[in-house]
Amino acid sequence: FLKCVKNIKTEMITVALRKIGDKPEKFYKTLAKTNCKILPNTAGCFNVKEAVNTALMCRDIFETDFIKLEVIENEKNLAPSVRGTIKASETLIKLGFKVLPYATDDIKFAKRLVEVGCKVVMPWGSPIGTGQGLVNTNKLKLIRKSLPDTTLIVDAGIGTPSHASRVMELGFDGVLLNSSVARSIDPIKMAKAMQMAVESGRLCFLSGAIEKT
Repeated sequence: FLKCVKNIKTEMITVALRKIGDKPEKFYKTLAKTNCKILPNTAGCFNVKEAVNTALMCRDIFETDFIKLEVIENEKNLAPSVRGTIKASETLIKLGFKVLPYATDDIKFAKRLVEVGCKVVMPWGSPIGTGQGLVNTNKLKLIRKSLPDTTLIVDAGIGTPSHASRVMELGFDGVLLNSSVARSIDPIKMAKAMQMAVESGRLCFLSGAIEKT
């Protein structure tokens, strides 16, 4: 784990309070060794009440107002609940949280989250853990174009370094990933590959690639 974090050069790690396990002290010590900022999340919550209560516990435990919000619609593909995510975002923002909501690639969903006060939106590339990459690039392009002043991070679905690079080429601000590294045959090498891909994609965006003819 520590070698992967070093190779990928991440500055922030998201932590699901509900999935820490039965040895939290050991886990927290490992996290401390990374020297990364911690972004707690509400993974495993299926309604607004669960998400808000989990966020409040996260704030006490991790001493941060930042929360990655997940309100899941169903267990089949772990898709976010539109209504639940919007409502929970509104509630948490009123409670002083800086909310980073997990969303689909639907532009109306993303815009509504911004309207209720979210400064960051995290649309998926494809469902969590599938490794399918960006299933609808045009939708992601529309989100990026329509929300130029919003920090956008693609969360979920990344499978290969080329997927991560493509996210950055589109002008997104970051990539959140786990399964693509953790479930690879050699996670340490894959972490390095992801780091190189993200940097390459960002440089491509900043450089201004030629348009297709």
